[in-house]
Amino acid sequence: MNQNDLDDIALGIASAAMEFAPGDRPTYRQVADADAILRDMVQAAELHGVRFAHFDGIGDFPRMAIQLVQYRDGSR
Repeated sequence: MNQNDLDDIALGIASAAMEFAPGDRPTYRQVADADAILRDMVQAAELHGVRFAHFDGIGDFPRMAIQLVQYRDGSR
């Protein structure tokens, strides 16, 4: 994973966070956790030739990572 991938993941998470309605926006901690989860998922997938652009091409993984963390925390 290179710096561009890390930047794209961080940008995707930050953009997705702003799409939530004000009362449903993730906390700073949830954003950081979602970023780490997505980064780790992409890093693991790279073993199989999959890059962040592939994830980005089929779904809104940044938003899903935030939703995963919010579900974990019970705050929706």
